[in-house]
Amino acid sequence: LGFVGMALAAGATGAVWSSVALGALVLSAAGDVALAVQGRRGLLVGLAFFAVAHSVYFAAFALYGTSGVIFGAAAVAATLFSGGAWLSLRDRIPREMRKPVGAYLVIVAAMLAAGTSAGISHRMWLLVCGVLLVAGSDIAVGRERFGKRLFVNKLLGLPAYYAGQTLIAVSLAGP
Repeated sequence: LGFVGMALAAGATGAVWSSVALGALVLSAAGDVALAVQGRRGLLVGLAFFAVAHSVYFAAFALYGTSGVIFGAAAVAATLFSGGAWLSLRDRIPREMRKPVGAYLVIVAAMLAAGTSAGISHRMWLLVCGVLLVAGSDIAVGRERFGKRLFVNKLLGLPAYYAGQTLIAVSLAGP
């Protein structure tokens, strides 16, 4: 909840787009709680919360506004990023989890494209860095859950996630 408090302290309710993004931070905090529950149920509920959170982020960043050319380039890069993650993990994902994980990666790609594009368009580099870190942490979590369990996944995943959410929260104050 620390990044929610930070967003409120930064003035996240000062604009429509930042208020919507604040909602995504709250949903992310709920996803954190769900992922703390071990097992398939905790993973599915956490995945659902984060999918909704990333969808809300997408809406917030779209409301903030992006440049069409920058969004197009960001969408290509985000698609390659998420597609690469899918290709590296799909054979290790249990069959019943492939559709939810695949859908989640599409949502991550959309959030990544909109967030980086909005950040670049408004010269909000902390937002760009935050969105990149959050998306990268998702891949580290996926590698840990479905790929090889390596210390590096935990070493990179959680710090990147918390740093990314914090940077997004601070960005909600505006440029």
